[in-house]
Amino acid sequence: MPHPLASHLAPIIDRDVDELRAIVAEWVVNESSEEERARYRRFGAELRALKVRVQARPEPPSEEEIEIALTALLALAGRYGRRVATAG
Repeated sequence: MPHPLASHLAPIIDRDVDELRAIVAEWVVNESSEEERARYRRFGAELRALKVRVQARPEPPSEEEIEIALTALLALAGRYGRRVATAG
C-alpha cells in the first residue's frame, strides 16, 4: 500500500523540486513523532535525485510507478534513520 505522502506527490512529481520540498516540509511540521519528522527530512533531501531519474527515463513512468518509487524512498529513509540510531 502506498504511503499517503507518496500518493500526494506522485501526480505532481513534474512540478519544481522546491515546491515538492515545501509540501514535504508541511508533513515534517505536522508530524508529532521526531523519528517520522527525521524520515520526512531525509526523504525530502532525496527528492531531487528521484526526479532526475524519473525524467531521465526514455518513456515516462506511470503515476503508479512513481508512487511505488516514492513509497520505496520513504521506506529507505526510515531504515536509514533506524540504522543510524542503533549504530550510535
